[in-house]
Amino acid sequence: MRFSKLTMALFGSALLPTFAIANEQPEVIGTLDLVTVQATKKEKAVLTSGQAINVIDSSAIEKEQISNLFNALDAIPNVSANGGPRLTGFKFNVRGFSDAEDVMVTIDGMVQTFEKYRAGSLLADPELYRSVEVKRGTNTVLFGGGALGGNVSVELKDASDFLLDGEQAGLKVKLGYDSNNAQRNISTFAFAKPTEQFDVLVAATKRDSDDFELSNGETLNNSEVKLDALLLKANYAFNEDIRASFSVQQTEDAQRTEFNTTDVGAWGTVYRETNQDVLNAKVHYAPHSNPHFSSTLSLGTTSNQMRESDGVGMLADFVGIYSDYVYDIFTLDWLNHYQLQNHMLTYGIQWTQQDRTAEKLALPCVKVNYQTYACEQYGMEPAISEMTSHPGGEQTRTGIYVQDEWKLENWLLTAGLRYEQYRTSPTSEFSAAHTNSDTTHSGIAYALGASYQLTPTLNVFANYQDGFRAPLIDELYDQYGNRSPNPDLNIERSDNLEFGIAYARQNLFANNDQLKARALYFTINVDDEILSRTSTATNPLPNPRYSNIGENGRDGIEIEVQYAIGQFINEISYSSIEGDDHLSKPLWYLPADKLHWQSSYQFEHVDARASLSATKYWSRNVETTDRATRRSVVTEHEGYVLIDANVNWEINSVTTLRFGIDNLFDKEHRLIAGTGGAIGDFGIGRNIKTQLQLRF
Repeated sequence: MRFSKLTMALFGSALLPTFAIANEQPEVIGTLDLVTVQATKKEKAVLTSGQAINVIDSSAIEKEQISNLFNALDAIPNVSANGGPRLTGFKFNVRGFSDAEDVMVTIDGMVQTFEKYRAGSLLADPELYRSVEVKRGTNTVLFGGGALGGNVSVELKDASDFLLDGEQAGLKVKLGYDSNNAQRNISTFAFAKPTEQFDVLVAATKRDSDDFELSNGETLNNSEVKLDALLLKANYAFNEDIRASFSVQQTEDAQRTEFNTTDVGAWGTVYRETNQDVLNAKVHYAPHSNPHFSSTLSLGTTSNQMRESDGVGMLADFVGIYSDYVYDIFTLDWLNHYQLQNHMLTYGIQWTQQDRTAEKLALPCVKVNYQTYACEQYGMEPAISEMTSHPGGEQTRTGIYVQDEWKLENWLLTAGLRYEQYRTSPTSEFSAAHTNSDTTHSGIAYALGASYQLTPTLNVFANYQDGFRAPLIDELYDQYGNRSPNPDLNIERSDNLEFGIAYARQNLFANNDQLKARALYFTINVDDEILSRTSTATNPLPNPRYSNIGENGRDGIEIEVQYAIGQFINEISYSSIEGDDHLSKPLWYLPADKLHWQSSYQFEHVDARASLSATKYWSRNVETTDRATRRSVVTEHEGYVLIDANVNWEINSVTTLRFGIDNLFDKEHRLIAGTGGAIGDFGIGRNIKTQLQLRF
């Protein structure tokens, strides 16, 4: 990989403090001080985890008034959002992987998947989140196929996040306003612990807005927010060994919007209703008679439903009277921990089943204008049919895994193994196109890691993770445009190798300062990549659209530094990534080099905190299509710097005021498109946020 002088300088600056001597650590809380639970399947300090993990906790979400999770990714190296800026148009980009099948998302451990064409990958309100953990790099052994680029693990709040010592019940209300789109925000949390064994949380959030104003001064039509979210979560302790939890989360969004919410283009608009329902139940067993063992059994369902109607222009025929897209996912997860002397065993079984359908209710077309392909005459009786552009079917997967962490003096050695089997079948309409339509795929993935405490202040680590994913229902059974399905597709594989350092030191330049840092290098290779070929010139009809013809490689660096002195906390992160495909062409969809800085000050005599942050995105080259010549050209996606500011003042135990400005200087900038990583729409212009919080 070719590193710039700035990259090498930043990497060197992370190494310089390693010659220092350790002292007692002061009480300072920054991003590298947080604890990961979900991404590693057990509690670990982020800095000493020996892996590329970041945590966004509820305090950061509150203090920065984050109303869209994707706006909270700036501080995480090589993690960003593709698509947008509409609420339902964002997808996670982790080390250049941005498709829903490559970045696994879970809510309280339950798998979330939504792969609809030209739509975002997650609909939720971060006000309901206790934490969001992002693991960069392949994580197949613990999470299963589909975590090629990494995983995003969301944990929902419960009553314990609000109840004070000795308190039995309470109420928190937040009233907010965003100036850019005149967004009105309200959140209400009611929490209670009537007995020592039982607690319950009921939370409701609502966001209602006008259209966004973009950073180029134009209004983004059909971008208003109409979001409602509800959470009910309860915990019950049967005895000192067994406790259970139950949660229901519902999110709704309904509005007229662009059919294509992730990219720029004249697609037309539809009225879109989106609903997500998540139901989780969990039982945790930790016997006091055997403190070395614990077990958690989780069962959950997720239903993502989208209805599109009233299509305008060319979408009228495509959408019909209405089109329904439904994803139902059932997850069973049995997780166990067993401490055996210096070994910590993590093992379990995971089973998921995804059922997806796409049906259209429409009047049949009895006369087509083959010059414009527009329907000129319709029949009288509407009929329901499946959509060939979004094949339906069922995919189940069963995974068995084991991981051992062996503590040997200054060494922590990790080895893991996973076996997973997929069974996929289409709906009856799609199975009729091929006699051998049902498919079975299986794969084995392994992981190796080593971490060594070189000095009391310095830890070095290296990790290797093998990963895979099975072909999607889309890829196996696509028949759009008279293409043949391809049930003979193979699994797609990847490997992720990374090594780095983690450093922590107190009293470096003063007697009340603290420095923490993490720096790593990674390389990722993808083989048997499943690619889409739509050109009839290079892939004549009726050949299948999808085939295992691709491969690619990428590598990069990620640096994080946190320095605190007194009430000041300063945090810097930097990331860079490059890669090529099987034709030795650059991976145009990789994100730009990114530098993020944030400085915060906690006032001494009043309970207030102020922060200022800046994020610089370097320019990057992108391959786009020239509409006039219909040829591919290389275009520069210009870099930019965004500056944000936030102030939080807890006036008393009842009242808290928050004030923030996103894109302080109203800098014009363009986002990464959701498809192919091209140049997307303009980002949001200046946004002034205010919030009043009351607690009773």
